[in-house]
Amino acid sequence: MELQRYRGRDDLDRLLAFCSTAAVAKLPSPPTWHPGDLVWQLRGRFDVAHPLYAAVEDGQVVGALWFQGEELLIDALPVEATRLSRLLDAALEKARRAGSGKLQSGVRDEDAERQAAFAAVGFTRTGPWNVRFERDLTHAPPTEPAVIPGLRLRDCVGIDPEARAEAHRAAWSALDHMGIDATSGFSADEYLSLATGGVYDPRFDVVAETPDGRLVASATAWADPASGAAVFEPVGVNPPFRGTGLTAAVMTEAMVRLAAAGLRRARVGTAHFNTSAIAAYAKAFERAGTSSTWSLAL
Repeated sequence: MELQRYRGRDDLDRLLAFCSTAAVAKLPSPPTWHPGDLVWQLRGRFDVAHPLYAAVEDGQVVGALWFQGEELLIDALPVEATRLSRLLDAALEKARRAGSGKLQSGVRDEDAERQAAFAAVGFTRTGPWNVRFERDLTHAPPTEPAVIPGLRLRDCVGIDPEARAEAHRAAWSALDHMGIDATSGFSADEYLSLATGGVYDPRFDVVAETPDGRLVASATAWADPASGAAVFEPVGVNPPFRGTGLTAAVMTEAMVRLAAAGLRRARVGTAHFNTSAIAAYAKAFERAGTSSTWSLAL
């Protein structure tokens, strides 16, 4: 197994293909990365080297790992039983050489095999991580969301990039309800960069618009036709409009569009302490499980 570092856009397509392949191989379970997750997290920095590595065997990408500070994102194709363990060993060796003091990763609570692989190299469960939701778009097809007086739901085809970026900043700069002091710097250029990543489709990016043209809620759905699954990231509502059902409305509208395009399931997750998002997602999805933090001091 050879680890090849992400150096630029030339590496993006093969990692996106790996995400889709892993998603198909793990159905009906969720993968670690959806192609949309990768594009969103890179946020337009496609031509910059990242501590993101493709694990290559016989010319094929069979795994990937990404160091995001102390957080380790790691995934491997499930065909070969020891592949994840070997990839974990490689990750720990690389982290130690870099002088990292700690690593942590989220592991699904129902994934006993992955838990065993982490425990075998010294990780221990240290607390809750996130809550996951899912909706089967074939057996529980979404219906048109209720009309919210004074607002209309629309997609982002032809949207003003600055207005779309401002809608994100307004929501993600107001996280006091979670005890987080945050200021989002999401820009119009960053928004425009999403379209160059090969996954973003403005038809599935749904916003709520006021009569005077302000965008006050948004939900970006990323569709992966190969696995038939879409993932939402990010979702946000401007503070004055929270608690009005807008989260469920914009996500339901996006799922109507996803189902019409042939997608079969939609997923979303949030931090275990984000109680308002958990309550909002429960209105449009079924709760699918939880994940825990697994940590290792190096």
